[in-house]
Amino acid sequence: MKAGSVVGLGELFDEAESLGLHVEERPLRNGLCGFYFDRMRTVVIDGNMLEFQKRCTLCHELAHARYLDANCRGTAETKTELRARRYTALRLIDQVEYASAENVYEGDVYLIACELDVTLQVINDYQRLALPRLVGDFDV
Repeated sequence: MKAGSVVGLGELFDEAESLGLHVEERPLRNGLCGFYFDRMRTVVIDGNMLEFQKRCTLCHELAHARYLDANCRGTAETKTELRARRYTALRLIDQVEYASAENVYEGDVYLIACELDVTLQVINDYQRLALPRLVGDFDV
């Protein structure tokens, strides 16, 4: 794992098991990375993805499972989807490591994502959904 791997894929599989979830890896179509099926307490992730992509996807779907999101349907701007994206970004990105990578790579999101071993989506979500909250938590 690279520097940004706050939690590893194996740890996420263990977490899923501790939550009583069944995780399946299988090829998915139409660009779908994964989904959570609440009624069956099952997470499905695309088995063709690279490990860092699986890690990001599984973390995201575990967020849906933790909150018992029964009807997400992947719509990007729903409350449940935004919550899962924020949860994933905060869980997979260390604030200090992010700041260092942002400085070293002069804000290049692709290089930051590579350094932190996460997807571009997770970096974008961190910048849009998590970072403003973190910055707002500091008293100046």
